[in-house]
Amino acid sequence: MTEPPDGTRRVRHFSLPALVVLTVVWVLLWDQVSLFLVLTGLLLAVLVGLVFPLPPIDLHGRFRPGQGLKLLGRLLVDAYQASVDVVRLAFRFGAVPRSSVVRVQLRSRSDLYLTMTAEQVSLVPGTIVLEAHRATSTLYLHVLGATDDAAIAAAAQGVFAAEELAIRTFGSDAEVAALAAGDPLPRFDDDAEGRS
Repeated sequence: MTEPPDGTRRVRHFSLPALVVLTVVWVLLWDQVSLFLVLTGLLLAVLVGLVFPLPPIDLHGRFRPGQGLKLLGRLLVDAYQASVDVVRLAFRFGAVPRSSVVRVQLRSRSDLYLTMTAEQVSLVPGTIVLEAHRATSTLYLHVLGATDDAAIAAAAQGVFAAEELAIRTFGSDAEVAALAAGDPLPRFDDDAEGRS
């Protein structure tokens, strides 16, 4: 664990929702509820939190419910359209579906937006994230059926659209304004420190 510049050590704190979720999962695995299982699940959740601490997520913006609904709607439409395309490829007899590996460098340097974009893209059938390069905010995708430049460009545009929805849903006012103006997105000091 690295120490902050002022020399003080960071105190590990546990996320109450994470403790509750891990405890509930433990109890569900045993398929019965007892005080012993709840206590051992809680102890195990604390141990997991100590051994594998999650980095804090610094959200610079705020959640916008309207944009969140738009993100969810877009995800459902994309999943439906992609499912139809995958079924069409699966039932095209005599032809072996071809695919491409596509590299897309995101506009944002935020770990949160990188993760959200990768999750959105992976949830759509026919596309999977092979690698996410954190230092450069680059995603490498396996895209089923992308055999020409137009299909590859469309896949990259889909990734940029997913990133834009994530920023518009969770971003700061400065990030959303920069996105609307086509300017580079602002960088925050802790993002730069986390990548060095």
